[in-house]
Amino acid sequence: MRRLILLVLGSFCQHAFGQAGPYVRQQVDPAAADRGKRVYTQFCINCHGALAKGTEQGPDLIRSPLVLRDRLGNEIGPALKKLANHKTDLTNAQVADLTHFLKDQIEATAKNRNPEHPPNVLTGNLEAGRAYFNGAGKCNTCHSPSGDLAGVGRKYSPIDLQQRFLFPRRSKPLQVTVTPSGGQLVTGSLERIDDFSVALRDATGEYRAFTRGPNVKVDIDDPLTVHNQMLDAYTDQDMHNVVRYLESLK
Repeated sequence: MRRLILLVLGSFCQHAFGQAGPYVRQQVDPAAADRGKRVYTQFCINCHGALAKGTEQGPDLIRSPLVLRDRLGNEIGPALKKLANHKTDLTNAQVADLTHFLKDQIEATAKNRNPEHPPNVLTGNLEAGRAYFNGAGKCNTCHSPSGDLAGVGRKYSPIDLQQRFLFPRRSKPLQVTVTPSGGQLVTGSLERIDDFSVALRDATGEYRAFTRGPNVKVDIDDPLTVHNQMLDAYTDQDMHNVVRYLESLK
């Protein structure tokens, strides 16, 4: 009987204390972390920063409780599907690779509070980037290397170039044209819009509001629409090729 009790207790202790609990650290797979870095660079770096420490557009992931609790995507995966303006269709494998990269960044930060080696985003081909800029990407229909982009490679770091290329900043208010039913169209700077109303400020500075309906036409002129649409069209290679080309515009 005493031997039986010891065997039972031994089995219980092994089960209770020998299993990986929720605070056991995820072991980083270097190959997976390298793949995860590419996922992060393509989809996350512009808001969360080169070192995942956050920017004005996104929070610090190194100190995120959700990331710290995550084990192979069990927290990050479901969260991505619920968060607006995030890549919601990453595969389970991509999410798992991403967690390895983030865990690797957490460990690197723990060892060195001031890491000085951001991810290298200049991995593309300059000539392929030039061809895409002037061809399939149709970038040259709005931009010019000797005009608005002259010297851009000297002005910004490669990571800033990538962020501005993928997520350009709006420099002025959106313009909207409202055509009421049976009325004359009104154009001005967009102040507010939702499913029920639209408001603008016309050229004289007057605030104008309209109730939306089937007979009210609303046209918004957003020069960044094409950039937003292209986010679904770029391949990872396209993105890096264009960034490499932009960086060459000294």
